Amino acid sequence: MTTTVRFDADDEEFYGDMASIGSAKFDAILTGKALNEGSIPRGFTLLAIGNQGAGMDLFGKQFSSVAEDAGNTLLVSTAESQAEILSLFTRYDWPTDIMVRTMGEEYNRNVLERDLRASKYRLEGFTMQDIQRLAQTRFVENEVHDYLTDLTSQMTSLPPYFRAAIDNLDFFFARNEPSRVISMLRMIQAHTQLHRGVLLLNVSSDMVDKSVVRELYSICDIVMEFEVGMMGTDFETRMVIRKFRNGPENLKAISFRVTKDEAITPETVERIA
Repeated sequence: MTTTVRFDADDEEFYGDMASIGSAKFDAILTGKALNEGSIPRGFTLLAIGNQGAGMDLFGKQFSSVAEDAGNTLLVSTAESQAEILSLFTRYDWPTDIMVRTMGEEYNRNVLERDLRASKYRLEGFTMQDIQRLAQTRFVENEVHDYLTDLTSQMTSLPPYFRAAIDNLDFFFARNEPSRVISMLRMIQAHTQLHRGVLLLNVSSDMVDKSVVRELYSICDIVMEFEVGMMGTDFETRMVIRKFRNGPENLKAISFRVTKDEAITPETVERIA
């Protein structure tokens, strides 16, 4: 049975058919227009893949910062704390009222701290007070929280025209079979397409093998490879757009830098032969 989503006429007029990639300057490069009308079709899923330190983590936050509706914008972080993210958004004067979920913090609190206490008990022995505490809190658990299913449930409950970024998928690939992660991502991608959302996925290139990379490339509508290298004594960073569904003219290599005012901002553009 085909699911039908009804869109409010006012929302259709307000959001339009295009969304920003996270920077008006990047939008202008992709569209060839000076006007800020967005550069990615609504319903698209984007993949940012590359080396650690190449700027993908900052780009994920920048993508979520251009929130058309803060209450319908979600940033999922698996490596940073709420305090770190708030500090960054405040520094760049980005909206701080978007939805933020720090799964890394949740994991540390619910799993790692529990394991640390268990190790402490094994090393130091149990006191009567420890045993009573364990009995009261049911500390010894057989079930481990399924963060992947939790993520999928949260993502597929987002209403039309949402904006979301998952920074990053390394957390899920490290704890699940790759085929299971891919299956869940297909569900999230389908929801994004059906509800005219825009979704950015980040993953480290050294975290997944080539077969998984191919699967990710097939799922996503836009693929951006982030690269960092040395030029003399300076670092050089660039974004290479390897795939843009129905828009091969948008395949480009864009050098960028990070500024204190605009975060990631483009410098020069090269066509991909």
